[in-house]
Amino acid sequence: MAPTETQLPALTSPRAAALAPEPDEVEYPEGNWIAQSVEHGNAVQQATTALRHYFRERADVLVAMELLVYYQRGNVKAQLQPDLQVVFGAEYRPNRGSYRIWEEGKAPDFVLEVASPSTAKHDAEHKAREYARIGVREYWRLDPAGTLMETPLKGYEISAGQSEPVRPAVGRGGVLRSRVLGLDLRSERQAGTTVLVFIDPDTGEEFDGSLAAAERDKQELQQRVRAAEQRAIEAEERAQALEEQLRSLTAHAPLPERDP
Repeated sequence: MAPTETQLPALTSPRAAALAPEPDEVEYPEGNWIAQSVEHGNAVQQATTALRHYFRERADVLVAMELLVYYQRGNVKAQLQPDLQVVFGAEYRPNRGSYRIWEEGKAPDFVLEVASPSTAKHDAEHKAREYARIGVREYWRLDPAGTLMETPLKGYEISAGQSEPVRPAVGRGGVLRSRVLGLDLRSERQAGTTVLVFIDPDTGEEFDGSLAAAERDKQELQQRVRAAEQRAIEAEERAQALEEQLRSLTAHAPLPERDP
């Protein structure tokens, strides 16, 4: 059963969990990730790469792939492992082994789960409820196979434990708006796999984190560099021509007459 507008049971808030006493010598293990398939792994990695690049200049935005989220202090079994999560206001640390809600003071803002035959039902039922309970603001699901969900991409906005589907933007051909990210999202088939494409609504720029897209960006940058170099050469040539013209005019100019 997919998320609905039904009120979901409440979970201990991050603030309350933070005030709970920490049991002695509690260890929170790091997660291990094994891609369910090549298409599953590619879809997760591309989406992660795309958002890391988009938020690359923001040190206060955590974009993490398969990072364990612990949501009850002292309970190592109270955990979720999103395929991709984005947290605003969380420091990016390369050595971060887990995300603990009571330490950060909030749940992830954006979560993406990429479906596979063995996880699709779990993602739609258990994880959807848990993400709503711990305070995730948006929960998204992507179907890389194109056969596991009714539509390739679904998004849900969550508020006070209630989940509502993100509806397509009017006149945008099925594009969905993530108000949390400030980006439009759509799915696209690439080499037999459905991947997530992000769109900057202000510029219309699309990016998906693929190697092909990175190569296109590299080629475009190289073209711009070559064009700038060519303009610089042409400007230098014009300057030299003007300088030679000035010297020629000066050489043939009549000498000023002297007073007797």
